[in-house]
Amino acid sequence: MVTLAIGFLNVIKDFGFGAALIQKKEVADDEYSTVFWINIAIGVVLTAIVFFISPYIGRFFKEPRVELMTKILSFTFIINSVGIVWNNKLIKSVSFNQLFYGSFVSTIISGIVAITIAYRGYGIWALVVQTYVQLVLNTCINYFHVKWLPTFTVKKHHVKSLVKFGLPLLADQSINFWVRNVDNLLVGRILGEAPLAYYSKAYSLMLLPVRQLTGTLTKVLFPSFSMIQDDKARIASIYLKISRIIAFVAFPIMIAVSLMAEPLILIIYGPQWRPAIPIFKILSILGMFQAIAALSGDIYLSLGETKLMFYVGLFSKIAMICGIVAGIYMGGIMGMVYGYCVASALGFFPEMYFLARLINLKLKDAILNIMPYLLISCICCLVIYFAFNNIHFNLVIGFIVKIISFGLLYVVLNIAVKSKVYADILLMIKSKNQ
Repeated sequence: MVTLAIGFLNVIKDFGFGAALIQKKEVADDEYSTVFWINIAIGVVLTAIVFFISPYIGRFFKEPRVELMTKILSFTFIINSVGIVWNNKLIKSVSFNQLFYGSFVSTIISGIVAITIAYRGYGIWALVVQTYVQLVLNTCINYFHVKWLPTFTVKKHHVKSLVKFGLPLLADQSINFWVRNVDNLLVGRILGEAPLAYYSKAYSLMLLPVRQLTGTLTKVLFPSFSMIQDDKARIASIYLKISRIIAFVAFPIMIAVSLMAEPLILIIYGPQWRPAIPIFKILSILGMFQAIAALSGDIYLSLGETKLMFYVGLFSKIAMICGIVAGIYMGGIMGMVYGYCVASALGFFPEMYFLARLINLKLKDAILNIMPYLLISCICCLVIYFAFNNIHFNLVIGFIVKIISFGLLYVVLNIAVKSKVYADILLMIKSKNQ
């Protein structure tokens, strides 16, 4: 509940200035310094806001513990503001090895600390301590990689150029946040704590493979596309190749886990989470659209088209809100899930259309580029469903047998039809052997 309440402020924590620094080809040292001090000021203001509105957040969720926890977590905004520029400098220089090791070390250490504290009986406060340990460690590690300190300067002309790029991005991210969380707000407020837990667990499990597939790629693509922003033909070629690779991996995974939602939930979480199964089944299909759509933001940002990104996103976000609100009032938690998925699918195509236009592609070409992997995944789903429908296995063994069978069939069909990704892989193998 606290994370949900203050999550929006995490979206606006740097007003899009960090992305503006990454998008620019050349950034002066005093420009970095300007953004550093602006971020510190924003962090102080956000901490004050969260601290003083914490009683109202507690009343909204009707949970007294929320107020104290919100006050304590409010200071994360100040700590986070210190390290934003260091993180952006690493991204801009495409230093992802350093980012990975920093994130890995801070995650492992903070996780160990949290488990130790939880084991000693401190309950949810273990997560609060984990948040601080991870944030402080990651900030310190990034500094040691960058070894850059700001000068005491703030230049107005830098602020103007940053605002021009950052404000439309901030508007889009703000709307996107509320759309992404209006479901949690409504479920928590209208249906209560238990349905919110089932929905959140199903949604986070669905997002896990999506984030693993697209999270690193999107971090790499934004600075990389920014370097070649004047060569749209090259951007289009790279986009088509990466989108079909993501489709090749994401589509079968999301369809397979949707098909095997019941054993997956029961194996990972246990029988007490059975109500999350139908939710997860439907959300997994949504995950396919999200995996492909995650790439579009990098194109808009790298080309400096944050205004267009905002206007295009506005339509799809309004459609999603309508779908979520109508769904929850008409059919409860499952009504909301169906409404969310249908609205997301409808909003996917306008976003793809304008993205394709930006890089001189046709919408038809962008869709046909990923369609074979959807069709093959659906065929595999039908074959596995009917092949094992009347065969009864042990829960774990059945899941393993079905998932391996699905994967093997998927690979065989891709080889049989000589899909483009199959050709890409062969080309990569040949180039490495030469």
